Amino acid sequence: MFSPLLNIVMQYGGIFFGAIVFGIICKAYLASKVKAKIRRYQCEIVKSHAKILELEGQNQQLENRIKDVERSFIKDHLVLN
Repeated sequence: MFSPLLNIVMQYGGIFFGAIVFGIICKAYLASKVKAKIRRYQCEIVKSHAKILELEGQNQQLENRIKDVERSFIKDHLVLN
């Protein structure tokens, strides 16, 4: 009675176990790939944020220079009139 059942388990058990192991390996591989992509995206976000902060600083400096030039232009315009 147990012999046919045992025979079926012996035939298909190895394949079933191999499929489970293969699935776990594939899942771990794909998870590591996704994690690496996320790390690269985070690195790119940090670089972009640093560049944005740098450009905002330059923008502020240029706005201050424009205000100074406008003030001096108004003073020169008043002196000429």
